[in-house]
Amino acid sequence: MDTEDIGRVVAYLLQHRIVETRPASGRSSDEERAVAKLLTSMIPDERRSLDRMFAGMRLGFVDFDWDAIPALPKGGRVFLLARDIGKGEPPGVLSPGVVIEAMREKGNEPAREAAAWFVHLWLVHLDLIYTDQERSPSQMQTYPKGMFDFDVFLGRVRSHFEDLRQGLDRNEVPADAVFKTFEKASHAEGERRCRRFVNLMLDAGLLTTIAKDLYQQTLLSAYEIKRNYERGLQQFVTDASSKKYKMATSILTGIDIDSI
Repeated sequence: MDTEDIGRVVAYLLQHRIVETRPASGRSSDEERAVAKLLTSMIPDERRSLDRMFAGMRLGFVDFDWDAIPALPKGGRVFLLARDIGKGEPPGVLSPGVVIEAMREKGNEPAREAAAWFVHLWLVHLDLIYTDQERSPSQMQTYPKGMFDFDVFLGRVRSHFEDLRQGLDRNEVPADAVFKTFEKASHAEGERRCRRFVNLMLDAGLLTTIAKDLYQQTLLSAYEIKRNYERGLQQFVTDASSKKYKMATSILTGIDIDSI
């Protein structure tokens, strides 16, 4: 690859984070096909240069073929640009600023409230794509099973909030903003927040649309969650104390709600 080719590859990966040689949908843009061709034909030295470049951005550049991930189309290969949360502040794709701006109901809403919505919706969506499917976060290869319908997601979120209102000791909940924002939220506001969350996940390459209001986890999402689960989220699974809740939030999202 010449310098222009490298710039083209880097720009596409930073924007989309996923490149598939044979998309499961059967559809790909001209740019994705061109970038996929460049990536599959790169020599080892070029690959090492890309690895070092992305590592400097706290991003991991990995790829899988259909032998490693049977859910991929036969003969297919996928390249992923994954966040490396363990190395500090995450890159802009899901940084606290990006998340808070996307989740805010109004411009003057406190950042802690917007962050609280994101964290709880994130955890509910994990229940849908892992717990409901009897999957473990370590089971990356089963990512196609991680599907959910928007109405099911919305109903689960409402039930989750009701449980918070009725059953939890407020002293054990890590952020007072959780109750302040959830108690005053209407059903219409809850639906808008859920839409914002789903759109944020789509923009980040962590969900894909299968049909109208039907969403599926991406391999990128499964890869990031598997890595972060193995780094320490297993402790949270067996201990739901507020301390572990905070730790799980940081591991999963890169957002420390105490710093907001």
